[in-house]
Amino acid sequence: MMRSAILLLLAMLACAAVPAGAAEPDKDDTRTVHVNAIRNPELHSYRAVVAGLDKFDELHALAPNVPQLRFQVEARSGKVLGDEPLVARIAADEFSIPLSLDQDLRFTVPRSEAAYDAKAEMVLNRKKRQARFQTWVRSPGLADNRYRMGDVRLDCQVKIAIAKEEIPFWVNGLINGFMLTTDWCSWFKGETPKGGDRTWSHDAPAKLSAATLRDGERSMALKIEGKRFKLPIGDTSWSNDALVELEFAPPAEPAQLAQAAESAPAAKETAP
Repeated sequence: MMRSAILLLLAMLACAAVPAGAAEPDKDDTRTVHVNAIRNPELHSYRAVVAGLDKFDELHALAPNVPQLRFQVEARSGKVLGDEPLVARIAADEFSIPLSLDQDLRFTVPRSEAAYDAKAEMVLNRKKRQARFQTWVRSPGLADNRYRMGDVRLDCQVKIAIAKEEIPFWVNGLINGFMLTTDWCSWFKGETPKGGDRTWSHDAPAKLSAATLRDGERSMALKIEGKRFKLPIGDTSWSNDALVELEFAPPAEPAQLAQAAESAPAAKETAP
């Protein structure tokens, strides 16, 4: 029971290098769209984000070709982002720093001593249940269906660094004790001798039909779940240059989509 609860928490936690110059807050930027009116917006503590930036710099050797840490805005499962322009910003009581999203909804987060001291937050003008911030660590030049092990390892380290800053101290201690290590990412070594599953789940851009990990002449089929593949990032016998090759599931036929749309209302009507 305890093991399942901790693994569930870890799954929830798995939910940004930056310019050298520090960013200055803009008190009078009329381009900023205020999101204070949105109830329960998607946000992260800026101090937690800085912990992620620090971890990226510390372990950059895992993914040396990734120039800087970025975030990406994603719709949550079954949700849409809507037509209103997306606006992300670092928000404090006295100032706001706008964050520029590119066409792929990705952005970098600058370092700001003022934002850190003010305990600012990174905020999106969407509700938590509608959208989320995701870290984005990916070596340039990779095909859409390929992922590098070192990139995924660094992405895990950044995610965990951010999560540790946002969860209570006692939860940190609980997980440290369960894993017998403070390096949580190293715990995900793959299948255990007793048949347990200690793999790290990573998102893919589309639903998968297969995934294979390759490292030289060695290869291993990976477990998949929808748009996620499961990787033994803590197994150091796989090098940082090992590659995951994905096979995407074929798109649903129009008839299948129509059938799913028709069955959804019927299922709702017959539900108790």
